[in-house]
Amino acid sequence: MLRRLSALAIPLICFSVLGLGNTGCSTSEDKSNVPVEEDLSSVNQLSQEDRIYFLQRTHFGFRPQDLQRLNQMGYENYLDWMLSLQQDPTLEAQALSATVADKDFPNTTEVARWWEWLMVHNDNPFQEHLAMFWHDHFATSDEVLDAQSMWWMFNHINLWRFHGTDNLRSLLYQMATDWVMLIWLDGYVSTKNAPNENFAREFWELFTLGADNGYTQADIVEASRAFTGYRRVLAANNAGPGRDQYVMVFDNNRHDNTSKSIFGLTLNGNSQQEYQDMVDLTLANKPVAEFICRKLWEYYVYPNPPQSVVDNLAGDLRQSNYDMKTLFKRIFLSKAFFSPTAKRSLIKSPVEHNIGFMRTTGLEVSPSRIDSSLIDIGQRPSQPPTVNGWPSGESWLSSQALLERANFLRDCVYYSHESAQSGVDVGDLIPGNKTSAPEVVDHLAWLLQVELEANQRQACIDYLNTDRNSGGNFSDPWNFQDPVDRNKKIRGLLYILGQHPSYQLR
Repeated sequence: MLRRLSALAIPLICFSVLGLGNTGCSTSEDKSNVPVEEDLSSVNQLSQEDRIYFLQRTHFGFRPQDLQRLNQMGYENYLDWMLSLQQDPTLEAQALSATVADKDFPNTTEVARWWEWLMVHNDNPFQEHLAMFWHDHFATSDEVLDAQSMWWMFNHINLWRFHGTDNLRSLLYQMATDWVMLIWLDGYVSTKNAPNENFAREFWELFTLGADNGYTQADIVEASRAFTGYRRVLAANNAGPGRDQYVMVFDNNRHDNTSKSIFGLTLNGNSQQEYQDMVDLTLANKPVAEFICRKLWEYYVYPNPPQSVVDNLAGDLRQSNYDMKTLFKRIFLSKAFFSPTAKRSLIKSPVEHNIGFMRTTGLEVSPSRIDSSLIDIGQRPSQPPTVNGWPSGESWLSSQALLERANFLRDCVYYSHESAQSGVDVGDLIPGNKTSAPEVVDHLAWLLQVELEANQRQACIDYLNTDRNSGGNFSDPWNFQDPVDRNKKIRGLLYILGQHPSYQLR
């Protein structure tokens, strides 16, 4: 078993074993690579490469069974199924059973492990992948919740899991009145006598418009008066479900029911309805559609889109009365989504990297090991570091971050004794008619979507035909039929391929 890697180990493996010195992670984050115009018309036909790219971009990694389902259903039918975000009661029950002792009083570790378990096991991984986008965009952390309110985080995350493709107007209202958000940005202590500006400011700056984009400090002050009235109380039922749990209630006596002047318009005192009124007022008068379309394009296509793309998509979103499914289908059906500019343009986040490797290879580790790795690398679901969410892009490729990625791969590959890998034979990853050393290398590179140069491919083939003992390396011809040789060398090859620069891209 390998020890945890030192800072020197990654360059030793990546550069010495595979000779990666001239290979880097080339993305489209440089604005000079982005076209001035894009073709948003629908694609007519997709190649297998296009379909695999789509799965890589929207799921956590790519699995042959995902491709098979896509091919059987057809692309548009698959999109409809994927975007429906259906609830699977069996999956939901299994996730709680596997990770949570008492769903009424979970702790922060159980909440994170619950969602991580769902990411690994959900047959519609887009549901979790999109939920991570919204969780990052409307960033909230369960670190502000106490034991009596921690159960709210299940509902908060499920809002994005089950409603992430719903109408944007509805999503914004549910976000504004979400109990975790009311704690996170001090909405539950905002009253008519002491309105708190935190949520009003972030509602525009981070969630709907962007910094200094069409609102003033005076607007923030007035909006903070509209966002008043909620308070936290103990649940009425203290015997059974709900026992000693906190809930949020709206108290009209705490709400400012006087008129407000926002964007030069008058908002009359309207009790709890003013939360919805604020959403409607913002959508009707400000470029929310442009802001959201840009964020989604950068998450699923490439950074820094042309303004024409943003304007085109935003117009469609408004025309559909803010139906998010229509927007997603327009993006995922567009020729631009499958363009050379889009492919290999995004860097995997730690969650995408770690969850994707487990889903693709089947080499799963325990919930505790999954969670501890994401803590070490800085992207634990349910705990974004600030209201700005997590960093993105090359921020995830520091030397320490790459070290932690490699250490997680090591755990997946070499912790075969864990119960999560009970009965796993890595030989099952290889088709029965592709068992020679070159075929195994090519198939695993395809499975992980790693782009090997000729010398790197040969180094991998040589690896399968070599072993090592205390005396050094010696010739050991690859034998797929030998279960010991097969298990050791396929796992080792997965470990090497998973550190290739191209595997850091999606």
